[in-house]
Amino acid sequence: MILTNFCVRPFVKISQKLLITPVALGLLFPLFVKASEDSLSGFVNKDQLAITNSRIDTLETRLNKLEAASFSNITTLTGEASFQLGSVDESVLTEAVTATYSYDFDLNTSFTGDDNLYVGIETGNGVFGLVDFVTDNSQGGNDTLNITSMYYSFPLGNYDLAVGPLLENDDLMPTTISKYSDKFFMAAQIGGLTAADFTSAPGIEGSGIAIGRTFDNGFNASASVIGMSADTPDGFLTSDGTDTYTLSAGYDGDNFGLGFIYTGIDEACSFFAGFQTCQTLGLNAIEASFVTLGAYWTPNNSKTSLSATYGILSPEVTGVDIDDLNSFHFGIDHEFGPGVLSAAIKSQDFILFDANGAAVVVGNRVPADSLGQYAEIYYTYFVNDSLEIRSGISFAIPDDEGVFFLDRTAVGAEATFKF
Repeated sequence: MILTNFCVRPFVKISQKLLITPVALGLLFPLFVKASEDSLSGFVNKDQLAITNSRIDTLETRLNKLEAASFSNITTLTGEASFQLGSVDESVLTEAVTATYSYDFDLNTSFTGDDNLYVGIETGNGVFGLVDFVTDNSQGGNDTLNITSMYYSFPLGNYDLAVGPLLENDDLMPTTISKYSDKFFMAAQIGGLTAADFTSAPGIEGSGIAIGRTFDNGFNASASVIGMSADTPDGFLTSDGTDTYTLSAGYDGDNFGLGFIYTGIDEACSFFAGFQTCQTLGLNAIEASFVTLGAYWTPNNSKTSLSATYGILSPEVTGVDIDDLNSFHFGIDHEFGPGVLSAAIKSQDFILFDANGAAVVVGNRVPADSLGQYAEIYYTYFVNDSLEIRSGISFAIPDDEGVFFLDRTAVGAEATFKF
């Protein structure tokens, strides 16, 4: 729902009526006085009434011109507040039941009716690295409000264009590779364990520009350039900077769709920082390309959605051969009672680590290793349009147990209030 709707038009209309009323009374008052002195039969004067009506019409015309020239921008605010409660068995952080919250709101301002200035603000106390049970809604920030997105979008002919200092590579992307809800535990883990879409890995945001179009025949396409280091001395589109280039194309039919996304990134160490990959290999940078293919089907009047995605991450390092990292994901959402039942399973590769958490190097090759399978099932109950409650269980069943990939089981619930 719209919480705030700032619009000066209603104020101008009210002011118009308030202005017209005293003016009309002021014009008529001398006539009332004269009527008290003369007989009412002699009061009727068509010329005077015509002059009075003309003055009122002129005043209305002037006020209408003032209204048309006044500001007409509209700002809307929407947001969510979420509470998370749960625990993770075999967690390397804590197996205790933890309770966290997240809060985010979106500001959308239109100046012409066709454009939009978007600002996203988030906060929360689900500090990553301190608690393990987090969901897709979880936010860090240590209770401090943070601007997480800021860009301006507008039409350019038949295309949509977005530019801003804090833009994500998929903010204007019209391509859909999956309809899976992906709102529970696994969506919040490193690498997005339930989304085989490497292009949505955290960190692909910064100053940039994006363009996209949805054609009348159902096809769509987009392109974007994001400078992840644009706010640093390394700059934007420089040899020292970290820039990301993304292309997408897809098709959406009545009850099915498919898409392709390609992303090239100058420096991918930030994605592996939690595993100390670059430091272990003695590298300062890793270039990488991400390719994702996805398709979805929504039979029985969209009460059920089936989605499948396949992703490939290809690291590129001079003098070192790093295996491609593959992932596959299948998810289903089905309307059940007053809510939606969701389930997914995924397999994913990552760089092979030894027992000490260091990347394994065989000659000049860094082999990939399967992290195993991941599965989840959860139910979302829609109490009303403003409140939904989600609970479920997630399994992480890796092929090899180690420091990072223990056999974890997460159980928890989340309540989300929307406004």
